[in-house]
Order: sequence, then structure tokens, then C-alpha cells
Amino acid sequence: MHIASRKVLVTGATEHPNCEWIFKVAECIPSMAKQLGLEPPGILVWDNDTKFTREFDNTLKLEGITPYRLPLQSPLMNPHIERWIKSLKAECLDHFVSLGTKHLDHLIGEYVEHFYFERPHQGLGNKPIMRAAPLHNEGDIHYDSRLGGLLRHYYRAA
Repeated sequence: MHIASRKVLVTGATEHPNCEWIFKVAECIPSMAKQLGLEPPGILVWDNDTKFTREFDNTLKLEGITPYRLPLQSPLMNPHIERWIKSLKAECLDHFVSLGTKHLDHLIGEYVEHFYFERPHQGLGNKPIMRAAPLHNEGDIHYDSRLGGLLRHYYRAA
């Protein structure tokens, strides 16, 4: 997660996360950031999962990213992404049984779109992260829904 913008880099799901998969993710981080209009990260913070090896650190360094491993059992040292994951689970994933990686990717993709374009963020003045048009203060209230109505977005028609 890019903290200042609240934009999240999300990779595709895999049934077997291993060191090789993590290396591919590390190599893709700069291009994923560029797609979101961000500069490649200078520092990448991660937990102590055994998949994050020295080779992972070296891959990040080759991409110009400084790796930073969190101390053991320290969820408060990475609160923004911990809260994002909690929101993803509570607002989306807890309501579905994933039927495979494609289904999981679809669910997460829909949540990310909602998170970027529709969900207001207190830290950003109660505005969505990526809002193309200004909000209207007058007009009839309408809504859009995602995932069968689980995620709803209310807005005023122009």
C-alpha cells in the first residue's frame, strides 16, 4: 500500500505461494506502481513469512527498493495494510466461498475498484481515492452495486 495515496498493489492469487512466486511479485512491483500513477516504492515493508528470503531482498534491491522486514509479532508497525486487509475480509471476502483463484481474483478486483472509485476515505477528506468527476450536492439519489449488492455506492444524479 502506498500510504499517502492509499493505493494498493494487488497481485493475482495463487494456490501455492512459494519463493518463486514471491520473486515474480518483487519484480512486478515497479510496473504495478507505475500503472497506478505512482513512483516505484523506495521502501517495501513486509512481515516475517518464510517465503521472504534473502533472495527476495536481493530482487527488491535490484529493482531499486529498500527491503524492510518487520520485527516478529508487530502488527501495529504496519497498521494501514492491516486495516485494509481487515476491511477486505469484513466487507467482501467473509460473505463468499471462493471457488478458485479466478473467483478470488474477481472478488478482490471488485473490492479494489469499490475502494478506489466509490468508498469515501476519512484520511482523504471523505473522498474516494480516484474520483474523476466532482460530487453533486443536488439531485435524485441513485446507487450502483457490486457483487450482487454487497458493495453499494450512493450518489446524486447530475
